[in-house]
Parts: sequence; structure tokens; C-alpha cells
Amino acid sequence: MAWSDKSHPHRLLLTKQFPLGLEMLSVFQPAMLAANRIWNSCVWHSREAFRQENRWPTEAELKAKFKSFAAWHELHSQSAQAVVEEYFEAVSSYSRHRENGHLEMNPPNFKPKNHLRTVTWKRQGFDVEDNTLVLKLSRKKEPIKVALPEGWNVVTLPDGIGMKGVPVEVKVKAVVRRRKVENLVLHVTFDLGVVPVYRTGAVSAYDYNSGLVARAALSGQLDLFVCRELLSLVQYRNKVLAEFQEKMSRLKEGSRRWRKLSRAKARKLRKLDRRIRQMEHALTKLFAELDEAEGVAFAVVGDLTNLRRSARTGMKGRKATQKINQMAYDRLHAEQRYKNLMRGVQTDPWTEKNTSSACCLCGTRNPAWRKHRGLWVCRKCGLILQADLNGAANLLKQYLFGSCTGRELPFAFGESRVWRWDKRSNKFEQVSPRAA
Repeated sequence: MAWSDKSHPHRLLLTKQFPLGLEMLSVFQPAMLAANRIWNSCVWHSREAFRQENRWPTEAELKAKFKSFAAWHELHSQSAQAVVEEYFEAVSSYSRHRENGHLEMNPPNFKPKNHLRTVTWKRQGFDVEDNTLVLKLSRKKEPIKVALPEGWNVVTLPDGIGMKGVPVEVKVKAVVRRRKVENLVLHVTFDLGVVPVYRTGAVSAYDYNSGLVARAALSGQLDLFVCRELLSLVQYRNKVLAEFQEKMSRLKEGSRRWRKLSRAKARKLRKLDRRIRQMEHALTKLFAELDEAEGVAFAVVGDLTNLRRSARTGMKGRKATQKINQMAYDRLHAEQRYKNLMRGVQTDPWTEKNTSSACCLCGTRNPAWRKHRGLWVCRKCGLILQADLNGAANLLKQYLFGSCTGRELPFAFGESRVWRWDKRSNKFEQVSPRAA
């Protein structure tokens, strides 16, 4: 599933997957190989332009260059343009990383000749005929017709209501394991329109941290989500990647042993990435379910823009900086945002200024009152609270009153709940604070 706010902040876009089976491989293989040839042509032309002119060609230059190529006329015009757009986005990302000092980054590389590249059909590149998708190719070629099951365009929301979506994008991806194509999967993105959100109601605030996420609600409920298992999994992934890179650095690039290690690295990282994403989805789903159960209308998330940049300026210690750079805060925010939107809850980013250095109860600011191990002790009112819970409560005050300092809390918080990952049920379960 995916969410987008390009056209409207409350527009909901969701993606459904439909396995096609290997019997459709012969139908889609020519189009996927043509897309791969366009990608390789982009790589070759860009490297030649950079070698001669010391610059990367623009997206418009690449599209104009390859319009007369035979591979371009194998696909629908927008599908061919989508390949160039993906390549240009990869080159732009590479250039930004190099400008930011990551000199170890490499530009997009060639793909093998038999690589089955994902083909994208935009809205003008396909038609819908009842339960059949008609995927257009070039003008001289017959379109590809894919029969889908009944109710393929109906998306069921968490409240049980089924919404009929309008397909806006179609992608065909190949599932490859150990260099063998195991399946083809059709990804259809539906536009469910602008989802109405509640304009009045309770407010909840979330304070993201590397190993903990704190939640404070207007009802006085405090929640602490222990994410140490997620953080340890991310750290283990980085350790595995470093071990593979160390072994591969001693070998000749492209040798038999180097290619074997490269394939083993890709398999191991894919497995770890699936476990990480599962844990992230379980966490953000719990956020949305708690907000829905408590009648929350606005979920406030701390604005962490330029967090990694500030962490590299020496403001924090080495270990804290490493943890900050390892968590995918923006991805968690995006997942929480679309899950909330499915339940009619609006998600707002808000500044975290002074939230970690002020007391949420009396409003007095003193950074020295935040002790080690995430403990907050107020020397004025005597409040003793977990530091992240104090930050989430201050974020809630800041959203409601405009500032978290110089103002007492107008309501009282109850006893906090603690949630932790349970390996047996593969979800976050409530535990006692002592166990956490």
C-alpha cells in the first residue's frame, strides 16, 4: 500500500497485488526486456556525456535521444518515458549523495541483458473493460489483456466499508529468486478520492526516538513503545552488510567468488529488510488502531527535518548519532500517515522545539533535568517521568497552546502503558512497565 499527498493532503492512494503466474511470462517478457534495453541505453549515454562534458544529461535530453530507438517502440510511449524517469531519479539521488560527502556511492549501473525490468503503465497507457485490464503497447502491437477476479477494484477499509477505487497506475514486476523467475505480480494503484477526516476531536502526539516511541493523548493516556528489537535488527543488518563488504573488498570485482558473495549478500539483506518492514508496519498499525479506538482526530508527529544533519555537527555522542542515522523516521511517518487516513484521522507534523528540555507538568525549562537512561526529574514540581513520555506530552502542549514552556498542564496524565514486540504473535503486546 502507498499514500500520496501531491494532489491533495487527504487523497488516498492504495496498491493491491495480483499474482499472474508463470504462464503470463511469455506475454510480458518482450516488454520487460525492452524496458531493460532502454535503461542500459540511458546508462551508456549518460556515462559518455559525463566523460566528455563533465555533466549528467537531463531527463528531457534522454527522452529525446531514445525516441527513435527500436526498444522505445516496443512499449507504450508513457511506459518508455517511465523508465527514463526512474533512471534520472537514480542519477539525481547519486549526485545528491556525492554532494553531501558520500564519495563511496556509485552511479546507476548496467543490468544483464536477460534482466526482466519492471514495466509501468500510467493512466493513459491502459483501459478497463469490466474485470479486464487492457495494457497498451506501441501502436503497431496488440495490447496485453489481463483478466482479474471479481471485486478486484474494491478496497476494504479497516471499518469494513468497501470503496471502489479508480486505477491510476499499473506495474508488472518479476519475482526472481536464485536467478530464476518464480512469478509475475501485477501491482495496481487505486485512487480512492479525498477521504473525509474528522475536524473536531481528541489529539495525540508521538515522539519518535531510536529505541523508543512515546505517545501522549488529550485524554491523559501515556503509551511507551519499546522498539529495541527493531533497532537491534537494523544494527544487525548493517553488521551483515559490513561483513559482506569486507570480504568482497579483498576479491577482484566480477570474479566468480565475488559474484557468489554478491548474490548471497542480496538474499540475506532482502530477508532482513522484510523482517524490518513487517515490524515497522505492525508498529504504525498499532498507532492508528489506538487513535481510532480513542476517538483521536489529529495525530501530531514531531517534525524531524534535518535531524541527521544536526546529529553530524557534534551535538550528540557517537553512539547516539549512529542510532539516529539508522532509524527510518520518514518511512515510519509515511506509513502512520496513510494508515491514519484510512481511519479518518489527520496527521500533522509539528516542531519539537524545547520539548525535551522542559517539564510537561509545570512548564519550567532546564536541559540539565534530563538525566541519563532517558529519565526526566523536575527540580521544581518534583515530576519523575520517562524522558520520551515527557517529550511527547510537551509536543501535545505545543500543538494545543503554541508553546510548551511557561504553562502548566491543564489536565493530569494517568499511568503509562508499555508495549513491546512479541516474537510469538509477531506484533506489539502490552506488558508491565517492570518487564519493559
